[in-house]
Amino acid sequence: MSTAQTLCQAMILVGLLADLGYGAVTVEQMRSAETVISEAFDRGRDSGVWCLDEAGFLQFAMIATMYDEQLRRAPMSAMAEASNRLDRFRQGEAFDAPASPPRQ
Repeated sequence: MSTAQTLCQAMILVGLLADLGYGAVTVEQMRSAETVISEAFDRGRDSGVWCLDEAGFLQFAMIATMYDEQLRRAPMSAMAEASNRLDRFRQGEAFDAPASPPRQ
């Protein structure tokens, strides 16, 4: 379960970093990834087997690749902003506008 949670956090960070101008991700890609990880959580809770199917694996391979690229390109300030926004979301707050202006 902790690995699925890590994948979910990486997925969210990819979206947040893209919002800050580091990488490009479509709404459809994020919705698809959200569906994949949600289904993995449902299967894991129901069966105790935590895994992604082939399509889910390919979806998260794309996310991991994008996250890797973002880690190489984005400054620490952008990583901190995305991480802070994720922390606020995990505490029940809505994703709000970034505290710092997006990269031009």
